Amino acid sequence: MALLGLSMAAAVAVVLIQPAVRPPRWGLLACLVAAGIAASVGVLFLRRNPSDGRDTGGRYWWVEQRNGWVGFAVWSWVAPAFFVAYAALSPTPAAWEIVDAGSAMRATEIEKVLSSKYVRSQRTGHYTSTVLVSVPFDQGPRITEVELSSNNKPSAGEDVWVLFAPSSPTLGAFVGDRQSLEEKVGGRADLWTVFLALGWLAFCWFVNLFGRWRSDPVAGLHRSRQQGTLHELPVAVTGVGVAIDERPASATATKHLKPRIRMTSTEFGELYLYLDDIVDPVHLAQALVGVRGHVYWRRPTRQLPYADSVGYAVVILDGQRYLSGWLESPDASVRLPESALVPADRQLPAVGEPRALRLASGVAANANSTLLKAFLVATVPLAVITFGVSDVAAVALAIVSVLAVLTGRRRAARLVKRYLEGLEPDRDLSTGASRGA
Repeated sequence: MALLGLSMAAAVAVVLIQPAVRPPRWGLLACLVAAGIAASVGVLFLRRNPSDGRDTGGRYWWVEQRNGWVGFAVWSWVAPAFFVAYAALSPTPAAWEIVDAGSAMRATEIEKVLSSKYVRSQRTGHYTSTVLVSVPFDQGPRITEVELSSNNKPSAGEDVWVLFAPSSPTLGAFVGDRQSLEEKVGGRADLWTVFLALGWLAFCWFVNLFGRWRSDPVAGLHRSRQQGTLHELPVAVTGVGVAIDERPASATATKHLKPRIRMTSTEFGELYLYLDDIVDPVHLAQALVGVRGHVYWRRPTRQLPYADSVGYAVVILDGQRYLSGWLESPDASVRLPESALVPADRQLPAVGEPRALRLASGVAANANSTLLKAFLVATVPLAVITFGVSDVAAVALAIVSVLAVLTGRRRAARLVKRYLEGLEPDRDLSTGASRGA
């Protein structure tokens, strides 16, 4: 995944360094080939790596990390797809003919504005104008009619830059600011385009990874204890299965099966912890039934629309392993014992001491493999663009690349959903006993 990400970042960098280069774009193709190799190696690794339920957990709850990285990777793919298409659209054949004939750039003045029209595009716009400029060809200055695109309305006497071939007046000329003309003949992209790339990646990071990569559920327990909002009950895991999660509350939204841990407290009775659907309940049942620990939770600050919900919770098991999920009770109208509130001076496990429970499973490996295959497929249309295609084909292939990644994400989600549907709902996997929701 690291190599895949670095390869695509390199592809974006190659385009920003030199957007307008005549195809084929070998440097850009090399980046895409490296990304494809990285995705292929990842698929082979997941296929050969045994998923036998062994515990490979670390400090952070891996489910949030995995989901965050998946979301970041999927939506970040828009950036390389956009810039590969941008690289295909940037070269102007007439500009490269000027370069082949020996180009030059000079500052000149607008002699006359023949026409000017403001073109609006959503909330922004620009002026498209036809102007006369004096171009200093070798045979002598020549008044030339050219098209000019600018943010402000041009006027006679205004300075502009002109790109032309001094020895070939028949090739015409281009006018604009110096940056835009340099970009046409192989210069770097303008700063606004660079900021666009960085801004999109920052947005994807914020939406998908902010607060997840560094999230430590145990550290959150310490903060809630100091605020006097942390609750705790000693529990024993009595069953693991799948059940319909009551969220979302909307009647029109589809409720999905989720892995569910059934816990029993001597002070309260039964509590249910719902986990993300990427967690394999079969391996959890083998590892957790009969294990004791403590469930910690903080009551939501507002009234929830879910009848049986208690809130987000962390279960720290004997042996300092933990899970994080959504806590529910069979009947939320029954008050939890007052003793469940943890005093501010109560000793909790040290931050970083408990390790997240991560059981390697086939369903997670298959879902991740499906995602990597989607990234591999998505590199193919981008690679085709680097050899040179029409403008319409470049845009179409970039869209196909993005859709391939989005489709792969949906296929991975459907794969996990079908796996959970294959397990009998409301039945403990460890004992086979049916339980009410």
